[in-house]
Amino acid sequence: MEPSHLLGASFACDCGRRHTVPTEHFLYDTEAFSKLPSLAEKHIGDRGFLVVADQRTFEVAGRRVFETLTAAGLKGAHFLVPDGEDGSPAADDRTRDLIRSQTAPADLYISVGSGVINDLVKWVAYLEDRPYLCVATAASMNGYASANVAATVDGLKVLFHARAPEAIIVHPDIILNAPHELTMSGLGDVLAKSVSSADWKLNQLLFDEYYCQFSVDLLKDLEPVYLDNPEDLREGKEEGIAALFKALLFSSIAMTVTGTSSPASGGEHLISHTLDIVAARDGQTHDLHGRQVGVSSILMAALYERVLAIDQPRFIEPPPQVNEEYWGSLSGIVAGEYQKKLPKLHQAASLLARPEQWRSLQAAIIPNLVAAERLKHCLEQGGGAHRFSDLRRNGQPLSRDGFLLAACNAHQMRARFTVLDLAVLLGMVPDEIEVLCDRWLC
Repeated sequence: MEPSHLLGASFACDCGRRHTVPTEHFLYDTEAFSKLPSLAEKHIGDRGFLVVADQRTFEVAGRRVFETLTAAGLKGAHFLVPDGEDGSPAADDRTRDLIRSQTAPADLYISVGSGVINDLVKWVAYLEDRPYLCVATAASMNGYASANVAATVDGLKVLFHARAPEAIIVHPDIILNAPHELTMSGLGDVLAKSVSSADWKLNQLLFDEYYCQFSVDLLKDLEPVYLDNPEDLREGKEEGIAALFKALLFSSIAMTVTGTSSPASGGEHLISHTLDIVAARDGQTHDLHGRQVGVSSILMAALYERVLAIDQPRFIEPPPQVNEEYWGSLSGIVAGEYQKKLPKLHQAASLLARPEQWRSLQAAIIPNLVAAERLKHCLEQGGGAHRFSDLRRNGQPLSRDGFLLAACNAHQMRARFTVLDLAVLLGMVPDEIEVLCDRWLC
């Protein structure tokens, strides 16, 4: 089935499951806003609608959305999510509670923004058991059509299932005129697909977990448009940015139909989440999610290349505890996840010690990997972050040690098995991570 035919569809898949795409409408055209009232009115009763934006996205699109709906005779209100100390809103439990306490329950929620605003509105709409529409303002992340919410709860970055939007509304001019840094964040997010899909396949091979080749292949036709022509993104060409947005959209649909973030989130996302929560723990700011993911994807691709080049692997005993010196006050929460992972580490080492199993893993993963060199070239030529020093911590370039420590400890924060765990079992952490970081990210 072609991606354009997926919206609102339900179909049997070769993976053995029946997939359903709850998002029914995707409007990417200059008349998209004029179609908002017809999409919204069927959901609106006495409680009306609520438009949620931040100060910037309200000026870019939120005010127009609100006025378009009220001009059509629909009752509603708007709420601006305040900036945090870092100058932007946060997707966390405190902001969620703020929205719920300062707004009346609505019949329909409408997010106007990108990652943080979309996650917050998705979260609130789910808790209120009401539908929501998403008005996108940048090609900056792959969560628009996803039912997942990535948020910080009690200081730890978590991922949980909520509900996908009924519709995604995009005005091309707004996407084209979004800050280039946001577009490059989206590129970094979507380029993670190669390594995240490899991590997902790894879990199927080692632990017989669910895997769907259909969802992995969803972006195949779109990938060459931006992967082979990153200059089009740097120059703001409409075709390239439209392809990038659609790739981000279908990446989020892949997560929704499979009920997991695995098609688009692996070890590279763990590094980004680690950078986020450690910065928050220290009262510091961090960079955009997709920029961190893009840089981390280069490293994960290089790590896969290094790991899978080994002919006869020798495994070591994994550390029994988390690195409390690194995690500090987060150690207790992280330790809970790591204890869930320890049995997997032992199981993987036992299985892959058999030569035939190791060769089978190599044969399944190597052909589908995008080379680290190609990922780096794409980000560099597109004008995106491709070195650890391109990333920011507290407004300053992220240090080599800051990135390395995150990369070497990120595997402990989630039970999901990734190439980072293979590297730990092979005794390649921290030394080999350091070598690869210096080779690819300086």
